[in-house]
Amino acid sequence: MKAFTSGVVRLARRLIQWDVLLWELSAVSWFLLLPYILTAHGHLDWTRHALGRDFVNYWTAGHLVFTPHRLDIFTPDLFLNWEHRLFDPLLPFHFWSYPPPALFLVAPLALFPYIPGLIAWTMAGITTLIPAARTYFTTTPDKMLLVAAPAVAVNIGLGQNGAFTAALMLAGLALWKDRPRWSGVLLGLLIFKPQIAILLPVAVLAEKRWGVMIAAGIAATVLLLLSTFAFGIDAWKAFLGPTLTMQQAMLSRGRGPFEWMMTSAFMAGRVLGLRADWAMAAQVPFSLLAVWLVWRAYRSDADNMLKAAVLMTATFVASPQAFNYDLIPAAAGALVLWRRDNNGFVKGLCLALWALPVFMVAAQAFHIVVAPVILTLTACRLTQLAAASPSLPARSSITGEVASNT
Repeated sequence: MKAFTSGVVRLARRLIQWDVLLWELSAVSWFLLLPYILTAHGHLDWTRHALGRDFVNYWTAGHLVFTPHRLDIFTPDLFLNWEHRLFDPLLPFHFWSYPPPALFLVAPLALFPYIPGLIAWTMAGITTLIPAARTYFTTTPDKMLLVAAPAVAVNIGLGQNGAFTAALMLAGLALWKDRPRWSGVLLGLLIFKPQIAILLPVAVLAEKRWGVMIAAGIAATVLLLLSTFAFGIDAWKAFLGPTLTMQQAMLSRGRGPFEWMMTSAFMAGRVLGLRADWAMAAQVPFSLLAVWLVWRAYRSDADNMLKAAVLMTATFVASPQAFNYDLIPAAAGALVLWRRDNNGFVKGLCLALWALPVFMVAAQAFHIVVAPVILTLTACRLTQLAAASPSLPARSSITGEVASNT
């Protein structure tokens, strides 16, 4: 029996060493896309939703951008009417939830019918993510693993923009020390989805990266001005009115998959039956903890890759509004921890975070609120590693170039 046990332990260690478990979880996630695609009926999936689910919002908005009806994008009832006219009259409720700068991202979709547009959108997301992964990770296996992560498969299945936001965050944080202006430009473009950038000011203040801050501010301001010039001040009024009102209603009262796909402590509270105000109160200590973790990591002597892993993981602890398809940066954080900590419990934690975008929906449907726990424990362990890091020589950046304090 003892020999058998030791053999199992040796096999488990080899599987971990070869990344087999990570690859297997990724393979399962991608395999689940096949029946989803094969059971589709034209442009509809087997549940009679749009194939690619949320992509129908981007495609419809893209087709309205260049028409006199573009302000209808920001009014839920009018936007749904356009989805029924342009896509399918039986489409269930969808609504647009982004500020005007996001219209620049979806405008090219006006060139495509629905299915070709979905393919083009998917390929553009992967094509954007690949160079970002190459910038952040130094080894080929890590670059390949991140692009194959379950979070990427979920993002594709839901037709979402998580690959684009992950690419901006990964590349922006990779260039944080060596090319602060480019880092700031990339991170500033996250203004179209600001909940993903919620902890960037903490990192800037902790390291006094004023170059990053100035470049990010300029990039965000230029994008805001361009969107105002292109779509008009009325687009902002509509976004701040009907769009945000609908977002607030969904956060407070939305049910079903909308709840189960969200990673925050706030939505975990709602899943467990708390009122929205009490659920937001439950979110507060998680957000404060995330701020402290990022501050501690960025005040340490850890290398840039480890600090970025803390920030990317803690972002989903801090933000009350984030979804499973947004978790590609957190998958990068899990991969960093996987490489740096051989503790068995931590390895299991990394595997749980790696697979979280897939299994959290079923878990939270049964009131098992796993996402905040897994994300918080991972962020805490990454921060412990960062705080324990010895002082590093100048060659400390992700890209291996000479670090700069500009």
